[in-house]
Amino acid sequence: MQQAPARRYNARVFNNIPVARILAFLYLTSNALLGWMVLQGYRTTSGAAGPASHIRLALFGLVVILFTHTMTLFYFVGTGSRIKKVVQEYALAPELFRRTLALKADLFPWLTFTPLVTMAAFIVGGAAHTRIWPSWIHGGLALVCLGMNLVTGAIALRSIARNVVLIEEIDAALPEGVSE
Repeated sequence: MQQAPARRYNARVFNNIPVARILAFLYLTSNALLGWMVLQGYRTTSGAAGPASHIRLALFGLVVILFTHTMTLFYFVGTGSRIKKVVQEYALAPELFRRTLALKADLFPWLTFTPLVTMAAFIVGGAAHTRIWPSWIHGGLALVCLGMNLVTGAIALRSIARNVVLIEEIDAALPEGVSE
């Protein structure tokens, strides 16, 4: 049996599912905040800015970043569960559910380790501020954190777009008159 070619995805797929649009906005915001936090940290180290502004920004940014990663995880768990149920209920091709598993396999390691590195950078920042640890450790970890968040954002946006296309394919494969 020959499989239909997978539809290409583009930026317009985010218009179809509001959660996808929200997550795309959150990733752009999170990465912009993180870039600003890193810049503010280096300004603090150079004496161009006070530590209070960097700490306040880091507190706010950490919450936004962790919220973004958590919501992405829940989005994929929720849509994957629904896809599995619909595929079973309407006897659709099992390959449709396997595709959602492949999306999770690509993304979930990043959604696990990126928040951990982000929290570590934040915690080590406290140690650097109180001079328990040298500031270069915090600065280096902050750069690793920024890089990991950029990669995670790119993988997440690609995975969300592919997931939206998958949901559209499943909708099209449902029997006439069924709306899930």
